[in-house]
Amino acid sequence: MALLALVFAALPLRPVWAISYCVGTIADLKAKLAEASTNGFSDEIKVRSGFYQPTGAQCDALACFEVHVTDGEMLRISGGWDATCQAQSTHPQDTIFDGSNNYRLFFVEWQHANIDSATISGFRNIELRNGLGTFGSSNGGCAYFSNNSGDLMLDRNVFTGCAVYNGYGGAFAASALQLYVRNNLIVNNVARFGAGAYLDVTRSTLVASKSSYVTNNTVADNLSTLGSDGTGGLQLLSSTASVSQVYLSNNILYGNDAGTNRVDLDIGTARIYSANNIQGTQRGIAGPGSTGAANLSLDPRFAGDNNYALAPESRARDRGKDSPPGGAPSLDLSGGARVFGSHIDIGAYEAHDDVIFAGDFQ
Repeated sequence: MALLALVFAALPLRPVWAISYCVGTIADLKAKLAEASTNGFSDEIKVRSGFYQPTGAQCDALACFEVHVTDGEMLRISGGWDATCQAQSTHPQDTIFDGSNNYRLFFVEWQHANIDSATISGFRNIELRNGLGTFGSSNGGCAYFSNNSGDLMLDRNVFTGCAVYNGYGGAFAASALQLYVRNNLIVNNVARFGAGAYLDVTRSTLVASKSSYVTNNTVADNLSTLGSDGTGGLQLLSSTASVSQVYLSNNILYGNDAGTNRVDLDIGTARIYSANNIQGTQRGIAGPGSTGAANLSLDPRFAGDNNYALAPESRARDRGKDSPPGGAPSLDLSGGARVFGSHIDIGAYEAHDDVIFAGDFQ
């Protein structure tokens, strides 16, 4: 018996799972978020496909869906599920939350120190639109996400029409001990700083064993209300004492306006690794130890008409890094496989059509 006890003691700790919650109404989602925040289990909330538009009476002080996970356990929120939550759509647009240009939609704080890469808290496969950050915290138009005790994954989401006019992060603001942001479409959002998104990577870059990874996102057509001193696209907050890098790979950061300027990326003083991105104007001074290669500064050539898939002549096709730091996603934003072609594409969408006759019609 003593030997058996020693064997069990040597096994790695794994999360204790509660039964996954399957929700299909605003009231049920709010109730299950509240329950999951304190029940002492690692939880997954599966949201059925549908259109969710909360009223003012359904919104809390900071957001319509406000949760502070105080039990230290994992919480994952995902969309696209069928009526029984057994099958999941691969299209974020099948689960839409709309803030009616009046309300921030999600405010989620974790205190979860994950065991390994299989136990990361996250938010995925959901579209957030028309959120307005006006309550209390001024950061994050559609959402605010924070896990300063562990890792956080934001994967395969759409953020559009979100605004926080006097704050940071038009689409969302996020921070974590280790942050993964990948396969997201972030377009047509508004803020003073980081009109696309605002990532506080301070904690991750102060720990040698941690980093943050921003991979295969499309951040385009966002607007800073501050003018030329603002940041239209992606903004990073980091420390001058950083000992690890922020890895930017395979992203499209293009066409984001700040007054008469285009500021697509503000790195502040972050220590960055930047490779195989299509990006316009960059602001900031890269910290010591920064590296970069193979970035492009050119029109990515989207399909058009508010469609951010790659046009046949797009030079983002087959130009990405196949094995980026932090790993490449297995699916693109539309649910198609990565890689399709000779190399992974840059941006949130992988092209799956025949491009044999594509030309460069600049």
